[in-house]
Amino acid sequence: MSKLKSFLVALVNWFTMKNARHNRALRDLLHLSKSIEDFFFKYHLLEDRSDFKAVFENMGQVRIDATEIAQLTGTRIRIAGYIESKELPPLVEEVYNDLEELKRSLFTRTLSNKVLSQRVTKLDMAFENLLGAISDVNYK
Repeated sequence: MSKLKSFLVALVNWFTMKNARHNRALRDLLHLSKSIEDFFFKYHLLEDRSDFKAVFENMGQVRIDATEIAQLTGTRIRIAGYIESKELPPLVEEVYNDLEELKRSLFTRTLSNKVLSQRVTKLDMAFENLLGAISDVNYK
């Protein structure tokens, strides 16, 4: 009876493409994490004693990049639900919310090093939590 049940589960998963959705969603999240890492690296956001010179010199491009990454992250919240880990969608949503805060900060006239440092630190912590959760997920 258990062989029949496992066969039926495998057949249903094959018809519904459950594993393919899981793998595609995981690939999309890994691509998103690479984009966020590139954003941190491009503007030297995680360096010790960063004065955010690259951010203030390239404010227009930073705003565009932050908006683009926030948009990508927002679309990945729903996609993260296809991964069988129940903790991923809330973590992606947390990263999205922190990216939105950073983006809003970039569009204010009174942006300072202190505010930017707080936003980047909060985003980095949320991103590290997401990376930790992603590392526990395997392809199927």
